[in-house]
Amino acid sequence: MQNTKHLTLALAAFLVAVAPLAFAADAPKIVGTWDAVISSPNGDLSAVIVVKEAGGVLEAEVEIDGVERVVTDEKLEGDVFRMKVQYEGGVYDGEAKVVGEALEGTWQGGGYSGTLKAKRRP
Repeated sequence: MQNTKHLTLALAAFLVAVAPLAFAADAPKIVGTWDAVISSPNGDLSAVIVVKEAGGVLEAEVEIDGVERVVTDEKLEGDVFRMKVQYEGGVYDGEAKVVGEALEGTWQGGGYSGTLKAKRRP
């Protein structure tokens, strides 16, 4: 009986110690800061995309040509990240696939579409 108690306590201590590591390993690959180039009909736009995760919820901040934009509906499905971004009076849908330390994606809205490419900041 004494050995069972010790084994149970040791197992519980082990699980408490490694649980944060397991969650960190499972953190979405999209989390981080990304330097992006967005192709548009008027030329390329520079952007910074910051994706954070808190309590299992993703939140993105997007700055396009130095101006912070409103972002909604952030979600990660497999390795594809989707969000809606308000820009110049319209709402644009964006999606990008995480490919290692890069994002490759597209956007569309207002009758326009283009590509998005980004690299993760170190």
